[in-house]
Amino acid sequence: MPLIFEFMLLGAGLLALILVARWLIKQMPGNQPYKYGLGLAIAAVFLLFWMNGAVGIIGAENNDANMWYLAVIGLAVFGSIVVRYRSAGMAWIMGSCAAGMIVIALVALVLGWGFSGPVWPNDVIMITIFFVSMFAGSAWLFQQAAGKREQVEE
Repeated sequence: MPLIFEFMLLGAGLLALILVARWLIKQMPGNQPYKYGLGLAIAAVFLLFWMNGAVGIIGAENNDANMWYLAVIGLAVFGSIVVRYRSAGMAWIMGSCAAGMIVIALVALVLGWGFSGPVWPNDVIMITIFFVSMFAGSAWLFQQAAGKREQVEE
């Protein structure tokens, strides 16, 4: 695939993501932690998809072990739909995504997936810490939003 086509595809995907995120955030109530949590979750899912597809996280981009990260993306997307974007449910989903990232990294380290990478295992460890921080931060923000919602309903 020509490089220019890949950049155009990435640009179109990024633009679509920004427009969808902006629409979703505008539709949500005025709960600031919820909006920030949603923005962080969308950024985490997009970056995970992009990084995994472009260069791979475990070894090289053609390493089949990288397909496990699609499960985390699927959990984030479909789990959010199942809980109907409610803040308490979203906190659980994002926490589960963070746990999933840790499990994938631990399995990759124990089984030696991607050991041929130039900076193995530091790349897997650092990228996992980055994404766990994003998903856990999003979960925390959603939990804060759920607390604010309960205070309003009382």
